[in-house]
Amino acid sequence: MLICCGGVLCAAPITSEQLQFFESKVRPLLADKCYKCHSNKAEKLKAGLYLDHGATIISGGDSGPSVVAGDPDKSLLIEAVRYTDPDTQMPPKKKLSDENIKVLEDWVVMGAPWPNEPLPDSEKKLGPKVFDLNKRKSEHWCWQPVTKSEPPQVAYKDWSTNPIDLHVLSALEKKGLKPSLSADKNSLIRRVYFDLIGLPPSSDEVLGFLNDKSDDAYEKLVDRLLSSSHFGERWARHWMDLVRYAESCGHEFDYPIPHATEYRDYLIRAFNDDVRYDQFAIEHIAGDLLADPRKNQKDNYNESVIGTGFWHLHEATHAPTDVRGNEVERVDNQIDVFSKTFLGLTVSCARCHDHMFDAISTKDYYALAGYLQSSRRQEAFLDPGDAIGSKISQIKKLKSELDSIPLESFTKNVSPDKIALYLMASKEAISGLQMSEILKKYKVAETTLNRWVEAVKDPKIKDPEHPLFVWSQFIDANQNLTPGLFDKKMETVKRKLADQQKQHLESTKDSIKFADFSESSYKESGWLVQGEAFEDAPTKPGEWVQSDGKAAIPGRANGGRLGGKLQGVLRSPTFTISHNQIHHRLGARKGGLRIRVIIDGYYMEPYNGLLFGGTRLNDPNTDGHNNWMTQGRDLKMYKGHKAHIEYVDHGDGYFDVDEIWFSDRGAPKPRSSAIAYKIASNNKIHSVQDLAIAYGWLWKRSINEGSSKIDEDGKKFLAWGVACGIDEENDDDELSRLRKEVSKLCGEVPAPRKVQALCDGTGENEFVLLRGNHRRLGDEVPRRFLTALGGEKEKAPLVGSGRLSLAKQVTDVNNPLTARVFVNRLWHHLFGRGIVPSTDDFGVLGKKPSNPDLLDHLASSFMGDNWSIKGAIRRMVLTQTYRQSSSTNPESSKVDPENILLHRANLKRIQGESIRDSILMVSGRMDDKIFCDGGSVPVHVTDFMTGRGRPRGGPLDGKGKRSLYVSVKRNFLSPMMLAFDTPVPFSSMGKRTVSNVPAQALIMMNDPFVHEQSSIWAKSFTDTKLNTTQIVEQMYMKAFSRVPSGKELGAALEFLGEEKVDERKLTDFAHVIFNTKEFIFLR
Repeated sequence: MLICCGGVLCAAPITSEQLQFFESKVRPLLADKCYKCHSNKAEKLKAGLYLDHGATIISGGDSGPSVVAGDPDKSLLIEAVRYTDPDTQMPPKKKLSDENIKVLEDWVVMGAPWPNEPLPDSEKKLGPKVFDLNKRKSEHWCWQPVTKSEPPQVAYKDWSTNPIDLHVLSALEKKGLKPSLSADKNSLIRRVYFDLIGLPPSSDEVLGFLNDKSDDAYEKLVDRLLSSSHFGERWARHWMDLVRYAESCGHEFDYPIPHATEYRDYLIRAFNDDVRYDQFAIEHIAGDLLADPRKNQKDNYNESVIGTGFWHLHEATHAPTDVRGNEVERVDNQIDVFSKTFLGLTVSCARCHDHMFDAISTKDYYALAGYLQSSRRQEAFLDPGDAIGSKISQIKKLKSELDSIPLESFTKNVSPDKIALYLMASKEAISGLQMSEILKKYKVAETTLNRWVEAVKDPKIKDPEHPLFVWSQFIDANQNLTPGLFDKKMETVKRKLADQQKQHLESTKDSIKFADFSESSYKESGWLVQGEAFEDAPTKPGEWVQSDGKAAIPGRANGGRLGGKLQGVLRSPTFTISHNQIHHRLGARKGGLRIRVIIDGYYMEPYNGLLFGGTRLNDPNTDGHNNWMTQGRDLKMYKGHKAHIEYVDHGDGYFDVDEIWFSDRGAPKPRSSAIAYKIASNNKIHSVQDLAIAYGWLWKRSINEGSSKIDEDGKKFLAWGVACGIDEENDDDELSRLRKEVSKLCGEVPAPRKVQALCDGTGENEFVLLRGNHRRLGDEVPRRFLTALGGEKEKAPLVGSGRLSLAKQVTDVNNPLTARVFVNRLWHHLFGRGIVPSTDDFGVLGKKPSNPDLLDHLASSFMGDNWSIKGAIRRMVLTQTYRQSSSTNPESSKVDPENILLHRANLKRIQGESIRDSILMVSGRMDDKIFCDGGSVPVHVTDFMTGRGRPRGGPLDGKGKRSLYVSVKRNFLSPMMLAFDTPVPFSSMGKRTVSNVPAQALIMMNDPFVHEQSSIWAKSFTDTKLNTTQIVEQMYMKAFSRVPSGKELGAALEFLGEEKVDERKLTDFAHVIFNTKEFIFLR
């Protein structure tokens, strides 16, 4: 922040939060929109104004100071960008967006903070500034290895032998200080209850602890709390602050984030199960890539994949006009949250240039961005109780038996003559001849003939690419055609086929065949599979498709092979949009299907598509026939953007995808069938009867060669015949049994449980975006970890994102940050202040550790104890340091006024969630059952909470559930939680603000929820036989974990009266208790 120092402008200290805002928002905006005319590098400086340094912005140009710190309405810079004065509109060609104007206004309001850096002119004289990463690394403490040392020697040896206490005591003794006495048991039980489970102890629990005179009474209490299911709820809420947890996207309509509560519940389970922190971190970064994921202890589903959901808990803009710019902002938020949460670093400050203070380069930033560019959002499938997996195993076993039977076995009784007979008979049936006459004439089975009639009436055989195309052209012809007329008609058919092939080739000029699924596996061609529907490879010869009971056409991406109920998603490799249209040749049966083109990672289309359409097809349905479907319309507006295709099967339908083409015109014309053209070219065929016999011999050849050897057209012909059931006279009991059993099992498959998660996409590196502008590309940067943490020593991954390698580097025991950052977070929550106070910033602008040796002791002990979170917490709360009284010693306070050395316990205000939960707990209204039916309770919406996307409000008391389970809607946050500093979920917030503002008192005095709970608490004593004194004592014990003093009891009795208590007075008394400082503070 700029202040005047003896007439010279100089910089006051800039906070970490201000620096991040400045470097990520303000400097890039000024550089992009203003520096061309108003910087040291401008070819011609305009209006004498430099906007590339804080001092020159304050001093201003020809019109005087451009900024009045703290007052945007008096700042010329803000006036210019608002276009208030027609003569000073800047930038002159186009007004800034409202969002950019707001950035500058907010910057001025916070005092126009600017880093302390030399003036540009000075930089010229000194030469270019060199970014020396190694020097920065060597000079700052956080990059140095964690050291393990023996506990220090202390003079006051009787206090404790605990290594943590010895580190604290050593620091105190160096300043001539002594620790405080231990807290009384009432204060201690209340403190440890709130710290470990976020709830007050019950009266019975307090009395039990007070009456337990054993030496290990406190230790037993701690162990009970660590084992409580409420432990996970408490610590999950702490973690949710870091990952900006919310259940909606914010922006204009506040659309929901699907399955967000699954992530919250995952956290609760993980903390309760004491999942190793290194495992926990790996699950967040790459839980979808683990070969052996952690399974739920009760239902055996994949827990690990749920952790990756944190990446997509960010705010999201729907229908952005600049979709690539939107992606860049999204990735920036993801990097910001990732780096602060796990590393305690502000990596996002290196987006536009090398970090101004830390050993983090711009290339480091974009190396990390590449991991996210190579990843995609998914709705992962969970299988509780292995209900789906067990069915699939049974289906696959039977299907393998079925698939092992050659297709030709299903038609072993069909001879060429029989084929010819049925073709002729079905032709006559279609022409109207009586069935009795046909059966008598051709001596065929009626049931089988009916199937033949249905098969040859199928409009699909009239397609030139169908093997029976030639026959379709003669179905209506007189079968007594003379050879001359027949030959003439056949020439016409042959010409049609040739013309069709020519049209096909012409229609595919300047087009690209993107996929035809001819490879042996999806992986081979870069396609990615999720779920079970599509299996791991395209269809093979001889396979059966269980969803329709037909033989599979080889070389298709078919999602119905194991039945229509299995769900899955098939994702294409990433490509650059180069054509106006995408054509899908596919079959589809309606039921939860979507085709999506995901452009630049934009995934909000289920709620609101992109500004220009053509990116999705909902509920495609072809009744199983293969047709062309086109995505086009405005797709041309996204040429040059990266995209991928998704075939989403989230229902009982299925896809059967054949080909995908990119073109600037209509779908490719059908090609001609090679079989059809071969028959049309056979000069030995001169009659309809000859044609029927020719098809019969073609069938025979296909059978003799076997389904594994014949060409694609032959396979299609064979599969068509089997699928149509042309030999129903072949009654094979074994085949019939297998098909029925498989069909039955396919119908019993349950739907999966879905969670938001991350999955791998096509591996790709990001380019340095010059000044953070995605329209100006610099060098490509291979994906890797931070240089200062050995990232350049690792080779960039060849396939996939490489996130698993990143996760392992983050959790490597030689990484000096991960363990330090986490144990510091634990210390912060338990002691009220971190050893490093800036919990999310261990960099140069963060605070230095108050006790570096203690921090390293905690980190090394944490890693040495298998990264056990409960173990680390247990060690901390069993210390004498934690158990100190919060009473102030005036002499000690003179030496250590901020209690940085912990000569006493810190007085702590409990968090907003715990305040509300305590009110529910003492009133008796709380439903303390872990988890929440329906995911979460809708937030109570007041009349003042207005706006688009306004949700249907929940009950005033949230059904009595803990605050953790009340939905977090970004645009409709709980007023009570906001008043008591629950952070707005936009980025990591490891250290909540602890404010003292009038809104808090007004909430506690006037909020209907507080009044309601006061009344409920009072009514609980209505039918009691307790006298007034006993009631007051019980209320004090519930609210404060202690009995009232004589003075307090006297005042209460004076207000309530000693006779039968009036319910209204008791309600007022309960309300007063809720409004005391003691109710919301821990001593």
